Amino acid sequence: MEQINTEYLIIGSGLAGLRAAIELSRAGKRPTIVTKSKIEDANTFYAQGGAAAVDPARVETGNDDYQSHVDNTLTAGAGLCDPAVVDTFVKRAFPDAIKFLIDAGVDFTRNDGSYPYHLGQEGGHDHPRVFCVGDYTGQAIEETLAEIVRQDPNITVLENHTAINLITHNQFADFESDIDRCLGAYVLDRETGKVRTFSADTTILATGGVGRAFLYTSNPENATGDGIAMAYRAGAVIANMEFFQFHPTVLYEANPENPSERRFLLTEAFRGEETGAILTLTRDSLEDFVLRYDPRGSHATRDIVARAIDTEIKKRGIQHVWLNATPAATGKSPEYIKAHFPKIYAHCLSRGIDITKEPMPAIPAAHYTCGGIIVDTFGRTTLNGLYAIGETSYTGLMGANRLASNSLPEAALYGKLAVEHALDNSVQHGERLRPWQYGNIDKAADQATLNQFWDNTRRTMMTLCGIDRNEERLRGCLGALDGFDTTVDDIYQDFHPTHEIIELRNLLLVSKLITDSALSRKESRGGHFRSDFPDPDDRYNFPTLTHRDVGIYRLR
Repeated sequence: MEQINTEYLIIGSGLAGLRAAIELSRAGKRPTIVTKSKIEDANTFYAQGGAAAVDPARVETGNDDYQSHVDNTLTAGAGLCDPAVVDTFVKRAFPDAIKFLIDAGVDFTRNDGSYPYHLGQEGGHDHPRVFCVGDYTGQAIEETLAEIVRQDPNITVLENHTAINLITHNQFADFESDIDRCLGAYVLDRETGKVRTFSADTTILATGGVGRAFLYTSNPENATGDGIAMAYRAGAVIANMEFFQFHPTVLYEANPENPSERRFLLTEAFRGEETGAILTLTRDSLEDFVLRYDPRGSHATRDIVARAIDTEIKKRGIQHVWLNATPAATGKSPEYIKAHFPKIYAHCLSRGIDITKEPMPAIPAAHYTCGGIIVDTFGRTTLNGLYAIGETSYTGLMGANRLASNSLPEAALYGKLAVEHALDNSVQHGERLRPWQYGNIDKAADQATLNQFWDNTRRTMMTLCGIDRNEERLRGCLGALDGFDTTVDDIYQDFHPTHEIIELRNLLLVSKLITDSALSRKESRGGHFRSDFPDPDDRYNFPTLTHRDVGIYRLR
């Protein structure tokens, strides 16, 4: 099949990828975006809470300060954040992320007071600094940027294209080099079933996280860790995969129409200082049970709250806890709740729950991948010619746990930083790449078989590598995943590639990275809790790194 040549190949269409494409177009370049389904079907779309940033104008009036945001981020990161990265992010989040979004047309919720925007204060933040669009911030951002990209003649968008593997000098190319470099990617055209060879001088991964590795997740179906898996196979270094953030509150449904579908998120903003919703153990209680675990109660960071919920559910044998945002719990009027959380109000009402009159049944669910492909301050991976931005990357900002609402501005910022570096450092390779080699069986694998492996993988991860881990569970998980992986890889090698087998292969690989990393970290910290090692250990004050040829290691 004909080789497709592009100077800049962007894989993924969330906030980070769209920002990169827009910046490249502004610089006169003609990037190509490939995305697994529609542009808007990205993790960004489902973000409810908002984007945290310190506006210099509020610093001048004494209503916020940079050091507070730095301290809040470092506290959430539990000793594993890179302080220099955090400092840079906090100072650039407003001018390089929020202002970009405002200028692009994102209509953040306004305020009638002296400051023009309504700012939320979510768990872990000392001041109101979260810019939002009601309770559908991610949707507003994604739709705004997607429209800009669709109207831009410089940007080629290929929807329904699933990336399979990265192409490097020493993998899949017809030549080898002492310095390995990413040269592009093999991509499945889902409409034709053919694999297309993309040659690119610069490849940017913006593929999001891997929430679908767990049975309960707030993530959409496409969050299967594709970028992390492809980068690992290509030889890039991966960091801190054991740190997975479980959002404390998604809506519990006893009999969902589709048990494997994403769970409806109940935003962090409910439990923020402004609204003040609380978590209770019984429907009629007004006791914040999280106070038993942390003096901040339901306003504590996500790792603490999620673990408190998980502990109580297991200890008491209950199915869920209750998130109470009624006037009795918050002092807020029904009109306030409807105005600030319109989508959640409507969704819950469709399920027979009036959140202004009764609490919401809630459980934790996999939400955010804190680890990822390790990158520098420009989004460069350890593989030449390859950048990673957004949730698929590990910049050093998140550490062991993400502070609420830091991910959207990070994605926007690094979309810009990666392009700034790539524009000055892109290298034309001009090589003819080897076309895709199809398997021996010219048909797709049996879908029922793949569905069974999907379900087994996600249930295994949720049960054995979820919120509460120990060595026995983790070794059992790894053993099961190894067995699944062997069979799935045989199917992948023999049969014609399909979207489903590509995603499952990636999901299994990244699930193994998560489990292996969790097994190696014999302590508890941030989004990683081991009941057999329940305390932090200074011997692990370093990121967990893993490489295809080396395995797991730590640099002190």
